[in-house]
Amino acid sequence: MSMSRSETIFREATSIKVDPDLWKEAKIEAIKNGKTVSAVVEEALKTWIKKHRR
Repeated sequence: MSMSRSETIFREATSIKVDPDLWKEAKIEAIKNGKTVSAVVEEALKTWIKKHRR
């Protein structure tokens, strides 16, 4: 999916409850991969939805 520079994706701030050790590990791995945890969570949600969509 390619977007032009003029297109903006808006995101909503939200809160979730996550195991603190899992969150810490996610932050570390996100940094190692040059991503934010938000980007990793968004990617994981998209993958999960594709897998479970009927």
